[in-house]
Amino acid sequence: MTRHKKRVWELDFLRGFAIMMMVFDHLMFDLKSLPVWFANFHDRTDNFIHGLADLAGLYWRSDLRAFGHFFFVALFLLVSGISFTFSKNNLKRGLKLAVVATLISIITYVTDELTGLHVFILFGIIHMFAFGILLTYLLRRIWDNDVFMLIMGTTVVVIGIWFDFMNLAYAGPLDVDAIFKVILGMRWYGADHFGLFPYAGVIMIGTVIGNRFYHAKVSLVPQLRKRWQASVLWSGRHSLWIFLFHQPVLMALVFAVMYLFGYHI
Repeated sequence: MTRHKKRVWELDFLRGFAIMMMVFDHLMFDLKSLPVWFANFHDRTDNFIHGLADLAGLYWRSDLRAFGHFFFVALFLLVSGISFTFSKNNLKRGLKLAVVATLISIITYVTDELTGLHVFILFGIIHMFAFGILLTYLLRRIWDNDVFMLIMGTTVVVIGIWFDFMNLAYAGPLDVDAIFKVILGMRWYGADHFGLFPYAGVIMIGTVIGNRFYHAKVSLVPQLRKRWQASVLWSGRHSLWIFLFHQPVLMALVFAVMYLFGYHI
């Protein structure tokens, strides 16, 4: 049996769908940022470009975006929590992601210093994902019990809701206290921010679902092999790489097009 046949297709599909929605969300972020990134934006009268920026701005400020953003991130993390139960070495997996997260912070900080584009990421989704996996691994080592993990995960989510995670105040100047609050999810900072509360709790709950429903590590849903599924399934199988590189690619395309239209930073 090939590796492809061993995969649980519905998890790849849900993960792929979620990551595609994240890519769309980040494209809207890039488009709504055009007036900030390009110094001569308001000096030009390209109706199409200005219309795109306005439309992206409306989307970014809408309740649809606020709800959809949380829903698709939660879906991605829930599936990741289920996948946690498939992995043979979550400690190694979490540590690798922590290294990637550190590189993201370094690269975005240097980019910010050189360009002033406000792209620095202190504690984004990859940071939270890495810490969430390591925290879940630690809790499972302390007591590998699904009821315990469900209680812990639910508690983390409830505390995050109590923090009002969708309406956090800006952290302001970074000091030790501010960084600690950003990591926990009590304040926000940077171009991409996801605190441990409530998001790490979704990963923990996902591990319970994985243990209870996917203990045999096989698909539970008959697959309807349709052509349109291929791109979604591919995205699900390569979600980490897509997440790491989609924003630089999107920004490069946006800047290339804008320079062709005569805009400059």
